[in-house]
Amino acid sequence: MNQSSSLRIDLNCDLGEWDAENQNPDQQLRDRSIMPLVSSVNIACGGHRGDADSLRFTMEQAAILGVAIGLHPSFPDRDGFGRVEYPWSEDLVDELRRQLDLGRQVAQELGLTIHHIKPHGALYNMAARDLEWAERLWVLWHSWDNQVLVYGLSGSEVSKGLGIDLRYVHRGDGSLEFGGSVDFRFNMRPSYRAEAFADRTYEPDLSLCSRSLDGAVISDMDALQAQVKDLVLNRKVLCTDGVYRELDVDTICLHSDTPDSVKLAHLMAAKLYEWDVEVCPC
Repeated sequence: MNQSSSLRIDLNCDLGEWDAENQNPDQQLRDRSIMPLVSSVNIACGGHRGDADSLRFTMEQAAILGVAIGLHPSFPDRDGFGRVEYPWSEDLVDELRRQLDLGRQVAQELGLTIHHIKPHGALYNMAARDLEWAERLWVLWHSWDNQVLVYGLSGSEVSKGLGIDLRYVHRGDGSLEFGGSVDFRFNMRPSYRAEAFADRTYEPDLSLCSRSLDGAVISDMDALQAQVKDLVLNRKVLCTDGVYRELDVDTICLHSDTPDSVKLAHLMAAKLYEWDVEVCPC
């Protein structure tokens, strides 16, 4: 890392996506190879993958490397890897809290602090496109921990809604929920971090191209390098209609399950150093 750089970017990666039921040794190897190259990690916490052991192992490695620790909650969907959508319900709220509590418990046992939350898969996508989901999840995240940062898709409904104040009301159990009479107001912007993706293509509305479409995931080294350069140095991205569009970028994600993800991570780290960009947590 170039300590004299005036440009900074957080480089994050979804890791710890294995558990006792699915050890996935190839994934564990990729995790260990990628983690020294990033500045923050999003660790699966029991929804789509992950358990106490995978959380502990991943957090320990992150702590050794000085990498910021985030939790990666999702719909309870192991068969679909968190990519199946569910309706909003109190059962879902309880499940997401369970995942977050598990992550915090493991972190506390290790003497570590949770830096951020980044929802996974369908949960992330629903928050990105639906303002009501974005608001409900913001209330959930900040009633769980009002100091935690939240990573969300840049240019999405999450970021569009940042100009408003969420209205909270106390529940009988001491937690908070959205709606009802105003108890106090909370501005989301200070806790929000705009995320862009190194290895995903973008639609003209700045949503991510569906993974079901050819070319949605970028695995070509030259294409990925060009996209990262645009995102970091110019704060813009080339969309599928051939038009560049501006967007805020606080953090850039590289998926560990992208083909050749380790090579891509090394390329990104090398190029960021070459461009005099410091890689550090948000």
